[in-house]
Amino acid sequence: MVFQTIRFALKNAFRKKLVAALSITGIAIGIALMVALSSASAGFDNILGETVAATVGDVEITEYNAEITLSQLPTNITDIIRTIESSDKILAVGAEVVVSNFVQFADNVTVQVGMAPPESGMSIMALGARGVNIDEDTLFEGPTTKLTEGRLFENDFEIIIADYILEGGSEVFEIDESFDLMINYTYTVPITIVGVFDTGEDMTRILEPSFIMSVNTSLQINSMTLPFEQTGYNIAKVRFDSESVEETNSYVKELEALEPKLDVTSLGAEIEGMGDIMANFQTFQTILTVIVIVAGGMAIVVAQLMGVSERMKEFAIMKATGWKNSSIFLDIILESVTIGILGALVGFGLGAGLIFFVQLGAGQTFVTITWQIALKVLAYGLGLGLAGGLIPGIRAANIKPMEVLRAT
Repeated sequence: MVFQTIRFALKNAFRKKLVAALSITGIAIGIALMVALSSASAGFDNILGETVAATVGDVEITEYNAEITLSQLPTNITDIIRTIESSDKILAVGAEVVVSNFVQFADNVTVQVGMAPPESGMSIMALGARGVNIDEDTLFEGPTTKLTEGRLFENDFEIIIADYILEGGSEVFEIDESFDLMINYTYTVPITIVGVFDTGEDMTRILEPSFIMSVNTSLQINSMTLPFEQTGYNIAKVRFDSESVEETNSYVKELEALEPKLDVTSLGAEIEGMGDIMANFQTFQTILTVIVIVAGGMAIVVAQLMGVSERMKEFAIMKATGWKNSSIFLDIILESVTIGILGALVGFGLGAGLIFFVQLGAGQTFVTITWQIALKVLAYGLGLGLAGGLIPGIRAANIKPMEVLRAT
């Protein structure tokens, strides 16, 4: 009898094809959105976790209460940093000069990172420049350790550039060629590109400095641009042998107690703080999930109630010929579950397809479909089917054959 009920339910689930198709479509759209958002959330959680792990011991230091471009750290800042009590925990320390003049080339660069060429605001970040000491940069495995073409800078006004700058087929930047850096709109300085460094494939690569040069070159450029002669560094970096953000924060307090007074930022703590944004996103995702469940369940309820109303005589005959209330109830539940699971599977396919094409267009893999999401989709499909078939199933099972047949 059970197998007969299952076959009967599967057959009747699509008796009204249009109604079934609309129910499946409604569920599929909601599930597709849920899959896309859940996958995006899982992907960004992974990126966030990996980034926190990679930067857990990293700290950045600037002059107290000064913008980074105007920050003036002493030339012996690395020696000052090593005077803290926990200096034995320092794995690497280095100082850099920030050069903002290279933003003038933003309009000449097309960054192919899965988005339109950067707007003015994005260009400022994408076309940053730094002056580094090669030995210190090596300790941080920085750009000077990731050369893919050419050589490192050896002379003044030689630079290496990020690989993504050349991906757009720039007509301004070519290796072993020089270009003119305009200073205060009055004169130019010839800059020679001698190498290209790898920036990886992550979307965040455009946030890193695009031009790397010697400290001496960067100081000369800044001194020509700024209303004063720059002699010190703008920023210092420290990498601690730290197991957690909390441990790093204890070293931050030691650095903040140094003289001259410094602004100290734990990169791991800043990135970890982005978890609040993800929490808000997950709240939105939860609300959407509730809407999906309610809307999908109502779609099935309405479709099944219409079906039950039209099949009153059929159920009356079934009961008159020996079908039990439980069998009729099971029939309606199975019909609903079939539509619910099919809608969920279609939605999962739509969501996965949407993710695939978004990542294909972006050229980046930043969304993750986990087994938990797949399991959640099946659970939603089953839950929607059960919830949507409950009321219609009870109504069908409680039909009184004699009343129905007498009414017809």
